[in-house]
Order: sequence, then structure tokens, then C-alpha cells
Amino acid sequence: EVWFSVWSGAEEESAIVIVDDKSRELKQVIKDKRLVTPTGKFNMYNTTYDVY
Repeated sequence: EVWFSVWSGAEEESAIVIVDDKSRELKQVIKDKRLVTPTGKFNMYNTTYDVY
């Protein structure tokens, strides 16, 4: 499965979306009023290869 985030402004709803990687069908959408900004997200490539 693939997880990705859909970030919106403070006045709009954000979500985390889960999709099946083989069928590409939507599995779940996680919505919460606390999901406002992408705080805590990081670039996996930069972390893996120590690119800062």
C-alpha cells in the first residue's frame, strides 16, 4: 500500500490517503482536524544519502 498526504490551509480539511499499490484502489482516507500543516515530514532521499 501507498500512503500520501494532502495538505490544505488552516481553514480547509487535510488528509492522509492510503491506496492499494497493485490495484490503485482507494483503501482509506484519514481525516483529523489536527492535520493542518506538514510538520514533521521529511525528504527520504536527503535523509538516506545525508544531503543537507
